[in-house]
Parts: sequence; C-alpha cells; structure tokens
Amino acid sequence: MSHSESKNSPAAVISFEGQPEELRACLHALTGWVSPVIVVHSESDESVKQIAEEFKASTFVCPDPDINSRWGSGLNLINNRWALLIRSNEVVTGQLRKTVMEKSNSTGDTPCQFPLPLTTVFLKKRLKYSLDWHDSQPSCLVYLSQNSNDHGTLPKKYAPFDGELIRYGENTLSDCENTVIRKADERAARLAQNKPTFSFRSLFIRAVISSMKIFGGACFSRKGFKEGFEGIVFAVCDAHAELLGYLRYYELYVREGKLLRDNLPSLKNILVIKLRDIGDNILCTPLIHNLKQHLPDASISVLTWSYSKPVFEQNPHIDRLFDLPKDPSSTDINKLCKEFSSMNFDLVMNTHSGGLSSNLLSRITSKYRINNYYRGRNKSYNLITQESDFYRSSIERDIDCMRSLGLEPSNIKTELFLSDEELRWAKEEFKAKGLDPAKKTVLIHPTAAVPIREWPLEKFSELTLKL
Repeated sequence: MSHSESKNSPAAVISFEGQPEELRACLHALTGWVSPVIVVHSESDESVKQIAEEFKASTFVCPDPDINSRWGSGLNLINNRWALLIRSNEVVTGQLRKTVMEKSNSTGDTPCQFPLPLTTVFLKKRLKYSLDWHDSQPSCLVYLSQNSNDHGTLPKKYAPFDGELIRYGENTLSDCENTVIRKADERAARLAQNKPTFSFRSLFIRAVISSMKIFGGACFSRKGFKEGFEGIVFAVCDAHAELLGYLRYYELYVREGKLLRDNLPSLKNILVIKLRDIGDNILCTPLIHNLKQHLPDASISVLTWSYSKPVFEQNPHIDRLFDLPKDPSSTDINKLCKEFSSMNFDLVMNTHSGGLSSNLLSRITSKYRINNYYRGRNKSYNLITQESDFYRSSIERDIDCMRSLGLEPSNIKTELFLSDEELRWAKEEFKAKGLDPAKKTVLIHPTAAVPIREWPLEKFSELTLKL
C-alpha cells in the first residue's frame, strides 16, 4: 500500500469503463472530499492518465477485465479503512456524498460492504426502475479490516443512504452492441474458469435457457417492461450477452483450443490421418516427430494408404499403424471405424481434410477433432486451425495442426527409418548398378502427380549442371 490517509477519510477506486469524458464527470464529483483516488484501467491510455492528472488522481493498469480484480488491485495501493468502489461512468450526487461522509466518520462497524443506491440513465433516459446487468457487481462503500483489503468476501450490509449514484449507461444502440460484446467476453472468461465439459449441443441449450431467464428477470421481475422501449432494449441486451457469452466461450476456449492448451498432458491417445501419396507421407514425418517430442507420454497412431504404409513402418515415434486401400469399399471403412470406436482416441488430426478422411473424422469417437483448414473443405472438427496457404510447404501445413494446440516445432526435417534388411538390399542395388554406396548420391525425380505441381524440365537441367 503506497497511499496513506486518515483512517476515516474515504478513498475511491474507480474502474474505468466507457468514455474518458465520463471519467472527468466522475472525478469532478469526488473532488475535495475523497483522497486518494485510484483509476484502474485495462491498458495504458494517455487520455485516461491526462484526465486523472487534472484531478490529482493516480492510475493503475490491471489487464484483468473482471471488475472485482480491478477494484482489488486499486485497494492494494491505499491504507484507508473506508473506500468507494465505483465505475468511471458513475457520478456521486451531493446528498449521497453527505451520507457517505457521515457513514465513514461513524465507529463500531465490522468489515463489510454497503451497496450504493443506483439510478441508471440508459439510452439517454433516466430510468425509474434500476436496471443493471444480471451479473454486475454493485458499486459500494467498503469498510476494510486493518490486515486485509480483500473486499470480495465481505458481507453486505444495507444502510439508508440519501441521494444516489447515477450511472450513465449506453446512449445509442451502437453503444449497446459494443457493451454486449464486452460483457460476452467477460462471461466467457468466467465460464472458462469453471471449465465445463458439455458438448456444444448441451452448452447451447444451457445458454438459451439461461438467457431466457435473464430476459424474464430484467423485463418482468425488475419491471423493465414498464420503462417501455429502453427497458425492453436493456433486457434484450442482458440476455443477448448471456447467450453470446456461451457461444464466445465455445469459440475461444473450445474450438480455438485454449482449454486444451492448459491441459495437454491429458492427451494420451492420438490418431493422425494422412491419406495421401508417398511423398506427402514423408513430408508428414516432422509433425509426428514433434508431436512425440512435445507429448512423450502420448500414444501416436497413424492411418494412411496401404501402399504408403512402408514410409511409417520403422518410425519409432509411431505406436500403431493402420491402412486402407486407395479405393476402399464400404466394408473396409466400416470395419476400420468399428476398430477405431473401441480405441478411445483423445485427439484425431486429419492433416489434409479430403472427402474420405473428413468422413472418417466425423465417424471416429474422439473428444477433440482437428481437420486442417482448407477453404471450403474444413468440416467435422471441434478444434480449428488457421487457414492454410496453398503456397506454403506441405510440412508447414501439417504442422499447423500441432500449432492449434499451442505447440511449435523444434525442427522440420523429414525422417525415414530403414530396417537392416532394407539397408542391405539398397547397398546391393547400388553395387549392381555400378554405384558406390559410400558416396553421397542425389536422386532427381522430375515428375509430379498433377501438372500444376510440375517444375519445368529446364530447371531440373540447370540444377543437375550445378550439382
């Protein structure tokens, strides 16, 4: 605590919300009777600092959007026993000021918080019924213990304050839209703290039920309907923020993998689908190597075409290897899916999002599914990757699947592991063709599967001459 004042003189901690000009009105109402004043904001803002300096107030940056965290960080900077915890878009009226001063000069109180009487101005109308966001922490006067500034656990007491705290809310529907998005992000962050594990369907049902309850509470229980247009808009915004908060949680923490990134050791059984030709399978080996390096306790399985299977057979990073013929029958597919359904994969990565592999991905039971993002082809996933650039290396596009888990590769070298028998055969082939196995040999393969991938023959000729 850095500010020291009379123990009965109230301090003020202001959470910055809304516009800088509203902060000026808030500080003006506190001038001369509250000291010190701490303005807490989420990011460094020169306009906030300038206005605070005009009124000899201090500023403090707290990146946490939760208002209790902001108020708590401000309380850590003061020594006062009494403190106002308000928002920057709120103004203390003269009558409320008088009763707050009287209360802070009284004795005999145990540590507690006194919610302040609130009047809301919303869409430029002073509301008769005090409407507030359903999860909003009320602004209050707190009396703190000598040894702790933890206001969150203080019991609430209700005192007969005169006057009111006037909160200047949103002026237009556009302002409401911005607030709804901010509130949705806050609610998504709170949901993430509880880490619900519901399916998207269950999550959506809960979101709809909760938002309907909130709408009913604001519209009827708190008499928002009596305010007419403004009251209905507020009820809709509060309910919309709730519904959007659930969806935002799924988008940020489930689909984009934030929750999984905090719990990567839970991935014990991983399947990588690479139904591509031999060359693409070789280019997939850096993904497998890096996955095993980051998750050494995980079992890694690979599914590929039957003729590409030898690429992976000796790979020490692969625990199980599965294959399908290039044109599999429905019997082949059903048999494989039945086998997979009993293996309880924690994560399935489809590196290329082709039609067959995407269909398999949708049929394999797994908590997490990644389908590499190719525009128009990504489906059946619940963890998203960044959209792939076709002009990037196939290696990099495969590793994008790993990056969606927050993991970066240590190297991107391809690997082939040969058995002793294969090495003996290769040496004999070299000798039979008059080649020295002890010398470096460069093999040039001047063809491609499709014309768009072909390199001009004159380029191969130029490369050969340079070698």
